[in-house]
Order: sequence, then C-alpha cells, then structure tokens
Amino acid sequence: MSLISGIFNSTAVEIGEDGLVRGNKAVDASFLAELFSSFLSNGVVGEGAFRSSLAAEGGMSVATYPGACYIQGYFAYDKQPELITFPVSPDSRIAARVLRLDLTDGSIRSFWVVCARAGGVLVSASDGQVLPIRSDTVYDLVTCIVEIPGNATALMRDWVQDTRGDAALCGFAGLKLATK
Repeated sequence: MSLISGIFNSTAVEIGEDGLVRGNKAVDASFLAELFSSFLSNGVVGEGAFRSSLAAEGGMSVATYPGACYIQGYFAYDKQPELITFPVSPDSRIAARVLRLDLTDGSIRSFWVVCARAGGVLVSASDGQVLPIRSDTVYDLVTCIVEIPGNATALMRDWVQDTRGDAALCGFAGLKLATK
C-alpha cells in the first residue's frame, strides 16, 4: 500500500528541468480531484444549472441556462446562456447536450452531438460510441436530449427532454454520505 497524503506546506523549494518553481510537497490537479470526488458526487450543481428549454424565439431553437458541474472531482462552470438552432431537415434526428470531462487533454467541454437510439441507449452518429461515455479518461454528463422528427419547422416542448435528474445520464451533484 502506498498512502498519499496532503495538502501540506512545502519545506523546500525546487526548480524543475522546465524552470518552474515547485514546493517539495506540492500536489497536482489529480490530487485535488481525488479529494473533491471523495465527498462530491458527479452532476450539475443546483436545480437551474444547465437547464434546457424551448427558446423564447420559438422555431427550431433550444436555450440552455448557465450552470456548474462536478465530474470525477473536476469542476466547470458557464456564466453565459447558450442558444442552439437546429436546421430543418427531412430526416428525423436526436441531439444530446453533453458535458465531457476529458483527462487526456485536461478539459471539460460542452457540446451537442447527433445520436441515434439503439437497443434503448444513445449512440453517437459520428463515432458509434454509446453515450454517456464512462471510461478511465472520459466521463460524460448528458443534460438534455432533443428528438426532432423529419421536416419539423418548430420544436415542441415534448421533444426536449431534461435528463439532468437521471443519474444514469447526468444527475445532480451532492454530498456523498458516509455509511457504515
């Protein structure tokens, strides 16, 4: 067993090969993420966070409200609302709004992805991966699913599904309770 501990004041300062100054007891982002994930669950923060609904403009637009999220102990927030307008198409389609933690590049991104349903699960149309992705390096929160029939010229409220409350897709962040 190799116990890792922190956060402690450094007792010496070192200059690395890259020329950066670092304390001998410094910790990195993965340490802090491990710390936060020990007591915070994955999900969006608060009832209004990243809520999506039909835009006031109507038509083919969906508005997503600002919010914050925790994913595997990492944190992201957005202070600006987002408006997306889907093009009219003769084809039916499904779009999902994803918040993605990607540890390979150290980021959390927000984006929309075109999907299909296969066997009751969402599958990305671009790469065939099942959503949400839950791997060692990528972890998704799916906050909204929009199902658009072919030739639709205006979205209906029933076509916009808020998935934030579904822990299998997204969930709300909260404190993890200790159990015996």
